[in-house]
Amino acid sequence: MKIHFSLFAALFITISLSLNSCGAKKTTDCIDPAAISDGPCTMEYDPVCGCDGKTYSNPCVAKRAGVTTWVRGACED
Repeated sequence: MKIHFSLFAALFITISLSLNSCGAKKTTDCIDPAAISDGPCTMEYDPVCGCDGKTYSNPCVAKRAGVTTWVRGACED
């Protein structure tokens, strides 16, 4: 019984660590510091969900924040 618990615990820890490392890589590669600017954007509300998990009011605002990829629509909470 102790062996089954140990195997289950090891499997759980391995899966948890691999999921965390995937999420960390996704967010670190999605912001381009060189693209961050304070240029003008319209105030049109056309929300996009950035690869960093934040909702931006429109694609221009996402680009201005240095976000490299996004999808149309607000991010899910």
